[in-house]
Amino acid sequence: MNPCESSPDLEHALREAWSRRQPLHDDPDIDVYRIFHGYTEGQNGLDIEKFGPVARIVWKNEENLEAETLRRTLIELGDFETIAVRQTQRRTVERLHGEAPEEVEIDVQEYGLRFRVRPFADENSGLFLDARPARQWIREHSEGRRVLNLFAYTGSLGIAAAAGGAQTVVHVDGKRNALERARVNHTLNELPVDDRSLLRGNIYTHLPRAVRQGQRFDAVILDPPPQLPRIKGRRPQGQDFATLARFATDLLEDEGWVLCFFNRYDKSLERYEQEVADASDGKLQPLWRGTSGDDFPEGELRVTAWIKR
Repeated sequence: MNPCESSPDLEHALREAWSRRQPLHDDPDIDVYRIFHGYTEGQNGLDIEKFGPVARIVWKNEENLEAETLRRTLIELGDFETIAVRQTQRRTVERLHGEAPEEVEIDVQEYGLRFRVRPFADENSGLFLDARPARQWIREHSEGRRVLNLFAYTGSLGIAAAAGGAQTVVHVDGKRNALERARVNHTLNELPVDDRSLLRGNIYTHLPRAVRQGQRFDAVILDPPPQLPRIKGRRPQGQDFATLARFATDLLEDEGWVLCFFNRYDKSLERYEQEVADASDGKLQPLWRGTSGDDFPEGELRVTAWIKR
């Protein structure tokens, strides 16, 4: 990746975006957020995120990136210790400043919660930054509840529930390394965790078994990936909320809530919500609708909470 000549347009756009996030910069309780959202801030295909002293640049285009402009401006604005670029088309990571990217593992904080992240090790760092408002909602609505966190990944949503006073939190995911990272995140936040809280397995096997066993929860978090893998000879359609919401309804106590993350854009929000309502036979009613924070100006995340009546 060869840097092009410095662009005053790019530098200006970055400085303007940085200024718009001044409330985040000034808040001592958060050091992880998006600092440039290219689609709506002047450079389609370019996103930049802050992970404490680390700046992660994601470049989604084939063209050469104006790397030197970014390096110089980011150091001036944020005094970053490490800056690197993930080029998604070429599947490469290039260091622009500081420590070798693949060696970076740090702890970041989000309104009192701490998470261990690897900004350059994976396709995702271990923390989805656009879900911050959803984590806040979960934290505010989990006191005393038994929470089931499905497709848990590194556990950030369930940890928000635990920090909000949940009675119990059970994380379920198919990947052992993700659950081990969830364990680390619990420990960072001084929240209790044991093997009964971290269940590895197929969600489609776990859910019917939980229903048969009469397990009950007061909250279920559904954050399936955009495309679920083939399971027992069939491939679920998209995120498969028709199936998942039905099981969630069966596991929920009355007045319990389900939080659904709609991570695909092949359907409107209205169609997704109708799918959930139909799967629950009308027992689930919309309670709250959320999106991403102000650092994601596009507001592309779609989240709906439902209450069982």
